[in-house]
Amino acid sequence: MKCKLCGSGKIISAYQGLIRDGGLGKYTQSAATIWECEDCGVIWHDSVTDMKQYYESKEYRNGLEGSSDVETFYELHDRETFDKFQYTGTDNFRHKTIADIGCGAGAFLDFLSGVCECVIGVEPSAAYRQAMKEKGYYIYAYTGEARKDWENKVDIVTSFDVIEHVEDPRAFMEDIAGLLSGGGYSVIGTPTDAPIMRKLLGETYEKKLLFSTQHLWVFSENNLRMLAREAGFEHIEIKYFQRYGIGNLLGWLKEKAPRSEVREKIFEGTLNSVWKSECSEKGLADYIVLYAYKG
Repeated sequence: MKCKLCGSGKIISAYQGLIRDGGLGKYTQSAATIWECEDCGVIWHDSVTDMKQYYESKEYRNGLEGSSDVETFYELHDRETFDKFQYTGTDNFRHKTIADIGCGAGAFLDFLSGVCECVIGVEPSAAYRQAMKEKGYYIYAYTGEARKDWENKVDIVTSFDVIEHVEDPRAFMEDIAGLLSGGGYSVIGTPTDAPIMRKLLGETYEKKLLFSTQHLWVFSENNLRMLAREAGFEHIEIKYFQRYGIGNLLGWLKEKAPRSEVREKIFEGTLNSVWKSECSEKGLADYIVLYAYKG
């Protein structure tokens, strides 16, 4: 057996057991094997379903969030826009052509449309695509389709919490590079394996949150850089962001379950800020963002 990403033969079984299947508290019927490459560091499992059909249907959102309704999507995801601006900045979108890959019903694009020259959304869900077409956005089901119309024409490509879902991350990265104009760049965010949580909680954390049927991959700095280089990007940067506070860690340690955050004033403010900044600065954060620039 070889690594599905780099081809190395140095493969280990990182976990074997039930994994999350959709929303919290839902698990697979049978054990899954999670593999890890000792060379490039990527973690993966083999797909258990037809992912293309799965994401095009309403099943994915219904299973994950309890609804595929457009307004419910906004209620759940509008709040994430501030986090995304932390990754992208706010002063670089005016008069630009931007594409957001895996945009859902367009919560992030709605905030950008007032300043961008042109807005492109890529989203497999037919229900969400229709909602965005009604707003006048250029909408495609897949990045390869968008590339046919926008090859070398896009200034900025953003994609958050998507690359871990795709069956072929190498092709995904190549399509993003194909969309970008010379001097354009991409901002691609994905969850890490949250190394501190994983070390402290082990299989409890791996089963209840980290590993899921929808997340085919868990990436790290090494393999994201590799993918970007292979796609032809000339300048690559990596930044880490700790999204969850120290109260979340303490809740997990106490209850051994998600959504069990300890809410005490002593864990807010300075202590929480130090926790997040230390995780981010030391590369131990729960989120990693790749900045890849096209020459």
